Amino acid sequence: MLKVKIYGRGWVGKAMKELFPDALMCGSEGFKDKTKADVAFICVPTPLINIKLGPESSIEDILSHGKLDTSIVDSVIADCNDDLIVVRSTVNPGFCDKWDDKDNNIVFQPEYLGETVAHPLLHESDRKFLVIGGKPHNRRKLIELYQTVYNANISIRQMTNYEAEVVKLTENRAIAWKVAQCQELYDACEEAEIDYYTIRDTVYGDDPRFNLWWTFIYPDKRGFKSKCIPKDVYAWSAWAESIGYVPEITNALLRKNEEWIK
Repeated sequence: MLKVKIYGRGWVGKAMKELFPDALMCGSEGFKDKTKADVAFICVPTPLINIKLGPESSIEDILSHGKLDTSIVDSVIADCNDDLIVVRSTVNPGFCDKWDDKDNNIVFQPEYLGETVAHPLLHESDRKFLVIGGKPHNRRKLIELYQTVYNANISIRQMTNYEAEVVKLTENRAIAWKVAQCQELYDACEEAEIDYYTIRDTVYGDDPRFNLWWTFIYPDKRGFKSKCIPKDVYAWSAWAESIGYVPEITNALLRKNEEWIK
């Protein structure tokens, strides 16, 4: 049986512990634990670097500092001696390749856990799909581990680490876009004095090409403001800028969201 280790006792770390109950779980006090595992999952925080700018920072400041702070992940990888490292923490695209070039076996697997009671991806054991990035032989080792806890019906999409890192940021960007569509529609309906939910149900509910996900409006909690979505959209924008592409539409979305959440 493969030995499993989990770095991090947060939401994702606890979910992985439910999936692998015999795994060794390390909090911050045990990140330097030298007990060697066959597979180690890194589930530690990666906040936005821009959080250090202060509450009065302009949107331009935030956009220019939108990368994720991966220092805790760096520290764990530098100190661990595990055979295969699976990064579950959200990172900037290119992060895993940086470490994979240093004789480490690194796999990136995006996490899709939600914290709301009715979230469809609340439990790892209920997962219907997996996204796994990395070199083929490393992906294979992780898949062999997952075959001990999932049945053969699970969909596994394999790709490079870089592609998987972009997938994770793009997923939350897609959610942000859906939220923004409905926020703007709500404002227009209020201005026109018509019922938002009548329009919503007809467009997103009746037409089979759409769905009702992320269409609720909370008048006292506007925009998208959660632990993950805003920071990941900022990180996506920073990534786009880093490759020479100016994401004008996404940047405009972020500016509008700053107005909504004030």
